[in-house]
Amino acid sequence: MNASRSETDVLVIGGGVSGLAAAWRLRRAGVDLRLIEASDTVGGCTRTDASDGFLLEQGPFNVMVRDPSFQRLLVELSDRVRVVSADRAARKRFIYRRGQLLQVPTNPIRLLTTPLLSPGARLRLIAGLIASRRPGDAEETIEQAAARRFGPEVADTMVSAVISGVLAGDTRRLSLSGCFPGAGKVDGSARSLIGYGLTSALRSKRHQKRPRRKWRGLVSIDGGLGALTGALGATLGDDLLTAHRTEAIRAFDGGFEADCRDADGRVRTFVCRRLVMALPVTGAAALLDPTLPEAATIMRSIESASLAVLNLGYRREDIAHPMDGFGFLVPHNEREFPLMGVLWADSVFPHHAPHGHRLLRVFIGGAGHPDALSRDDDDLVRTATNALRDPLDIRGAPMLVNVCRHTNAIPQYHLGHRAKIARIRERVASSPGLHLIGNYLDGVSLNDCVRLATQTAESLINENAPSREVACTDDRAA
Repeated sequence: MNASRSETDVLVIGGGVSGLAAAWRLRRAGVDLRLIEASDTVGGCTRTDASDGFLLEQGPFNVMVRDPSFQRLLVELSDRVRVVSADRAARKRFIYRRGQLLQVPTNPIRLLTTPLLSPGARLRLIAGLIASRRPGDAEETIEQAAARRFGPEVADTMVSAVISGVLAGDTRRLSLSGCFPGAGKVDGSARSLIGYGLTSALRSKRHQKRPRRKWRGLVSIDGGLGALTGALGATLGDDLLTAHRTEAIRAFDGGFEADCRDADGRVRTFVCRRLVMALPVTGAAALLDPTLPEAATIMRSIESASLAVLNLGYRREDIAHPMDGFGFLVPHNEREFPLMGVLWADSVFPHHAPHGHRLLRVFIGGAGHPDALSRDDDDLVRTATNALRDPLDIRGAPMLVNVCRHTNAIPQYHLGHRAKIARIRERVASSPGLHLIGNYLDGVSLNDCVRLATQTAESLINENAPSREVACTDDRAA
């Protein structure tokens, strides 16, 4: 077995969005770094494949640029990637209800007449927007908060569908303040949500505190979101090492060692002063277990949802439904319907399908169907096509099928999640130079991951402690 040792100031383990964003910021500041990624390509879940004129997103499909760190990243990469905005059709959203696709109301008139809700539930929703009870002292689930504000029917039908689409989770277990801290603060302070919104808008206009967004609404990248992660990886050159799986880390006085095994079985040890772990929570816990067992135990208690993403390409004439919108989501009270939701990809971004064709992105699994990944591809495709035949009036078989599986991909911020993260950070603080980033900490979206990665990188850049020389040799044993 060949073995070697290499020295670097900062070692980033994990080449998903979080690790890439941190490495990008560090590299621009001239920090000596290496990024290690176990798979043979970067991006994690954020990858894009292409086939027969279709763009096939393997993970995230679109993003709303709402964080300044993410906007800054896109601006800095403007010579490498081109941002594209979603079609106006994306404003129309649907929910599957009793065998029908019903449009989500977008104005008060439609809210008063929507068949998604019973007459009583519509009135309860409007009353809840005008004035409703604030929470008590106990942390609430999303369902508890929604039912308190708008009634149980809205919580079970509309809110559960949206949350399933965003977090692949169960609103009866997810924490409102954990998943959406901003919404939790509003819920705790405002009796009238309409009044709060009007007051905030007037205050913002008066003081002009909000920075202007360069991109509004949903966007993607020309070539898919995988083009973004690919561009970030390309900027690292030889300092990006793919197909290197980190097997162990060790802390010592003044730094860390990480043992990584390449595709040929050779082990390379990296010696660094500062270590950034940008791994999924399960992978981070496994590496931390020998050195920070209490932190690792807490991390293993964080559940994650798994899901399969199916890209199905059809000839346009084989689908009678106009599919003139973003797609549809499925509430948790539609227990017999086997899908989480479906996006009409080419309605949102027309360049994702060739002329004369349609592209569906189907999601199966999540908290509602946790056994989905135990089924083979043929079974998943059969489930999807059978479920979609009537709602979309599909008359033929897909001409293109692409299945991607994501195991433990979306951390579930259940009740008590924020307290867990606080305890993890307390224990990590006892190991100077160690930093955690990733979607299990401060939010699961691309915005959240880029924000935390940028903050972490900037804290490393701003450290004024002199670099400590770490003795190391290059040993290449035969």
